[in-house]
Amino acid sequence: MRRGPTNQTSPQTVRETNRPASAQGLDLSVDLAPNNPHHLWLTNPVMIASGTFGYDGYGRGITEDMDLNQLGAVVPKTFTRLPREGNLEPQWYPKSYREAWDAGDLLFLNAIGLTNPGIEAAMRDVTPGWDRWNATCILSFSSDSVAQFGEMAAMANQGTGYQAIELNLSCPNIADGSMFGHSPGLTAQAVEAVRANTSLPLLAKLAPNVPNIVEIARAAVDAGADALTICNTIPAMRIDTQSRQPVLGNITGGLSGQGLRPISMALVYQVSNELDVPIIGVGGIFSGEHAAEYILAGASAVQIGSANLVGLSAPWRILTELQDWMHQSGLTNLRGLV
Repeated sequence: MRRGPTNQTSPQTVRETNRPASAQGLDLSVDLAPNNPHHLWLTNPVMIASGTFGYDGYGRGITEDMDLNQLGAVVPKTFTRLPREGNLEPQWYPKSYREAWDAGDLLFLNAIGLTNPGIEAAMRDVTPGWDRWNATCILSFSSDSVAQFGEMAAMANQGTGYQAIELNLSCPNIADGSMFGHSPGLTAQAVEAVRANTSLPLLAKLAPNVPNIVEIARAAVDAGADALTICNTIPAMRIDTQSRQPVLGNITGGLSGQGLRPISMALVYQVSNELDVPIIGVGGIFSGEHAAEYILAGASAVQIGSANLVGLSAPWRILTELQDWMHQSGLTNLRGLV
């Protein structure tokens, strides 16, 4: 089992961290927080990325036959300190990722704007229901200031339904407008503020469009991050030549899908060569072989994002394909496979 007793009263009473048992002769288990006293054992490395869990980011559309306990972990959509309405429509391009995929258009853009009810409502009304999934859930949040990061971490100590925190650092610091994830100093300050207020396993999600990803990754780890998620979407835009207008209401958005995978994979490789820290690779994973590529590049786990928006069953299919790849490759576990 991934976890022990289920009588959790707060994130601080993290479930027991016994190493998960192997299945089908394969050991896909991974510990994303080996230096944290709570650890963060996953039965396998396949996770659902924040913002792509169901149609609303919080599981809408996930049916009973989709057993979330079979996946490594789930990261529901990011919360902010106060409620947010999000960006102007259209927020997605193409409007239907499924139809675009079938038509061969593999470049996906979004500009959602972190639509969410705010962390107070999340702690009260949303996260307590996550226990029903019997899955490892990870709380994602983003803040406008260093102090707010610490405040949200303290609030999260009183919540239930999750076993770790992922910091979405692709947000501006209201003090000077600088992006947290673009600055080693701001990254370190944000992670330190959270680390000072929680003992939960802590993942730092990094931005791709930076001069030196290793410098920022090192700052996050030195400040107390247990693992790194690489990477968030990359700024992009498209223009409709008929209307002569940008296709997104926000004009620019984030590029995901197939186009992001080689960019993210290069960043994973760079960081894994320099730092001894678990890395979760995310970006353009649509098959088991794509997941295997990330693991070969140095990732310990992967998050499935855009593929969920093509079809919500994608993570289970990708996990099966990864297991098939391991069987065909004569592998019994993924540790040390780089």
